This record gives sequence, C-alpha cells and structure tokens, in this order.
Amino acid sequence: MARTVPAHQIQSSDDVAHVLDWLASPIPEDPAQDLAQLGGELAALGRAGLESAHYHRILDLFFDRAHRLSNALRVRLIEASLPLGKELRAMAALLISVHDGVASGYERVLLDTERLVHSKRRNVGSVVARALRSLTEALETSCMVACPTPPDLWRRTHALAKSARDHFEPTATVIPGLSLDAEKTYKGLLALAASQPEGFSPGEIALASEYLAQFSAAVSLLPAPPREDEGAWYWVDSSRDMGPVPPNRRIPPDHGDLLYCSFQLLARLLGEQVSALEAGMPAGNLRLPERAAGHGGIAALKRLQSHWAHPPHRHHPRRHNNFRAQVCVGLTELWQLLERGEALEGAEVGVPHMTEWMVLNESPGGFAVMHVAGEVEGLVPGSAIALRPAPDRPWSICIVRWMKSENPEHIELGLELIAPAARSVQLMFRNGDPGQLPTPGLLLPAIPALREHPAVLAPSGAYSARRFFIVSGEDKTHIMQGRLLSLDLQTGAVELFQFESDPYPM
Repeated sequence: MARTVPAHQIQSSDDVAHVLDWLASPIPEDPAQDLAQLGGELAALGRAGLESAHYHRILDLFFDRAHRLSNALRVRLIEASLPLGKELRAMAALLISVHDGVASGYERVLLDTERLVHSKRRNVGSVVARALRSLTEALETSCMVACPTPPDLWRRTHALAKSARDHFEPTATVIPGLSLDAEKTYKGLLALAASQPEGFSPGEIALASEYLAQFSAAVSLLPAPPREDEGAWYWVDSSRDMGPVPPNRRIPPDHGDLLYCSFQLLARLLGEQVSALEAGMPAGNLRLPERAAGHGGIAALKRLQSHWAHPPHRHHPRRHNNFRAQVCVGLTELWQLLERGEALEGAEVGVPHMTEWMVLNESPGGFAVMHVAGEVEGLVPGSAIALRPAPDRPWSICIVRWMKSENPEHIELGLELIAPAARSVQLMFRNGDPGQLPTPGLLLPAIPALREHPAVLAPSGAYSARRFFIVSGEDKTHIMQGRLLSLDLQTGAVELFQFESDPYPM
C-alpha cells in the first residue's frame, strides 16, 4: 500500500529544490539583482523544516554567496559619500539583512550542540566563526553607510563568543580560549568598534577591516583590567547590546558579565608597520593591502593606531543648542566661495551653494549639526566643511569627525573646529616640478589655544616639499614664501600643516 506524503512535506521539498537550483545559478554582474532574491531564498530555506545537518550544509552555500556579494558591493561603497543614492542605500540595507539572516541561521544550527560535538567536519567553533563573520560584515556595511549598528548585534556577538569558549576543543589550537577562527573574528569586531569607525570614510573602513582580518589576533582579551603601566583598555558587558567602552568615557559597573580588552599590542604592531611603510617598505612585504601605502592609506593607519593606543575622550563640555546655520560642504566649494565672493552667488553657473543645518550642540572644539534643507552631496568623514550662524558672520572652518544617517532624509555630523576664519590662497611647492599647477588652499590664522603658527588647509596629497609659495590677493600679486613646521592633520580628503615665513627665501 503506497504511503501518502503529507502536503507540507511536498511543499518543503519543492522549496528546497527551488533554493538549490537558485544557488547553482551563476551570480549576476549586478549584485542588486541577486541581493533582492537572496533574502527570499534564505527565508524559504528556513521554512523548509530540514533536519539540522542538511540545513547546515545548504546554509554554508548561502554564507559563501553572501560573502561574494558583499565583496562586489563593497567596491561601490568605497567610493560612496552621503547622502547615498536610493538604489545604493537599498542594496546596503538588503546586504545587512542578508548577513543578519545568515548569522541567525548559524545560531539555529548551534541549538543542535550534540550533533556538532560528535561531528568530524564541523564543530561549535567553526559554526561560531561563520556566524561572527556574518555579523562582522553586517557591522562593516553599517559603518560604511553611516547607519546605526543593527539592533542586538553586540548581544548576539558576545553570546556566540561565549558559546565557542564553552565548547572549546583543546585539539583545535594550543592557545587557551576560543577556537582560533572564532577568537580572531570576535577580536576583529571589538577592534573595529574601538577604532570609532563613524569617523572613517568607507574606503578607510574597508582598509581597517582588511587589516583586522590579518592581525586581529594581537587583541588581548582579559578577565580583569590590565595594570596602569600596560596602557589604555576597554571593557565589555556581555549581557548588554553594546560594544567595547573605554573607562574614560564610562566607568565599568561593579556587576554584570564583564570582559576587558586591550589593543596595545595591536597598536604597537601597527605603529611598526607604519614606520616601515614610511621608510619605503612595500605593503605586500608587511602583509598589508596595497591601498595601505596609497593615497591617504598611511594617514588612515595612523588614526587607527592612535585610537587603539589612546581611546579618544571629550576635552570640552557640550552646550545644547537649537539654532540654524548655513553650511558650505567641501574644500573646493569653500575656496571658490571665498575666492569669488558671495555677491556672484546665483548669478554664475558653478558658484557653490549653501545648505541649512540645525546646530544641536557646540563646544569650544566644534559642533554637532543636523541637515535641515538644501541639496547636499560629497559628505565623507575627514572632509572640510564651513559653518556660520548668520550671513554677516565669518565662516568657521571645520573637519567632519563623524557622520550618522538613519535614513536618506536624516544626516548628522560631528564637526571639529580648526579655524574661526580663513582666506583663499594658492600654493606652489618647491619640489623641482616645472609643470606643477597651483593648488587651491585655505590660509588659517594662528590660534594661541590651538596652534602657535598660521596654517594651511589643502587637499590631501598636496604637500610635496617643506618649502612653498603662498599666492594671495585679488590680483594674485601678494606672494609669501613659507617653510613647513609640522603636518598636524591628514585625512583621505585634506591635510593641515603649520608653517613659518621661510628664513631662507629664494
């Protein structure tokens, strides 16, 4: 007598067959086309009611596909600025959701601990490592598009790491603790969060994640705070949905499931690698990506090293405010505005326009602002921006220190004040290049509380010799010869250096 197959089993079989057929298809050139379907196929796999081993094998295929899609989309995100276009933002949101779904799938696999303990091909540590890798890519994508960390990501991350620690297999590694891959991935997540990624451009975040994929094992996880002579440290409460916190921002509680971490060894290693790069060592010889030695790469690595060695903290109290201000975005735009004057605005094509922002709070060191009106483009951490509370006030020159964008219509910026006024100039460096073109820059006054000498704000990569000419004036006849004293700031967009009048002019 033939056995009747229940309808729900037939439906499950059809779902699995459809999922496997789709996984076997080639990945299209446009990742958006694949991302939209990947989430649906992953949901279909979850509905299929497969036994754990079969589900796990298919989930691994989703992990691989999501990872390849992530690499494809990252190429686009590296060049992105805020506000993101609707299509790119939708793709990023889909990718974050997919990584979250894959991690949830591995959390489901971990419920069958008994099978994993007796499996020769897969153990708890390897499953945790893949789940953590998925959450890492979700966090990296969130950072690259300046959106909030996905809800509950940190609580899940801490729980996964604890699961790997509880099921640690001595034969997997000679180092006590988590299995090696899970440990490295968990440490990489902590280090990425501690680097304050909201202050890095998408390309710099990609560089940081590539660096941590190689060297995150240098992060130290500790059961108690290190000694004072061992440098700065962070604390983590594994029971809460939060990443690592330095004690200079918040004192750790006297209760909870606390873990401590130090990035001093990682910072020391990175400092040695930066010194080698500056001495001419090829990046590949140091196991670094080629972009590490490229335009702005060394500057980004120095900021990473600084944040890991010395957790930043606020130097000035903030005063809450609620007033509107005009903003001009970008060094080139501000230079044109100061150079041409505002009387021409609106009468000439290409004259920069101002946008309207709300100042949320301010301190002697800068501002926090929220976009209110006007079209904005080209916003990235490290870029120059100018702000004034009224048309009759001078422009305050700032650097974008962090960015937040919960949706396409909402942008918040943290601005570091570097000068209360500026003058447009052109720079010519005495580097022996006869074909050198003048570089637009801003001449900033000396400020006793901030810097002793006048300074120049120029595009990143402009500095090419210690001696240079500053050409200014409406008729461009005023020429000053300067000598660089210190390079005080360098980001992927701009650099700021102090100078003095050249004691040995030509």
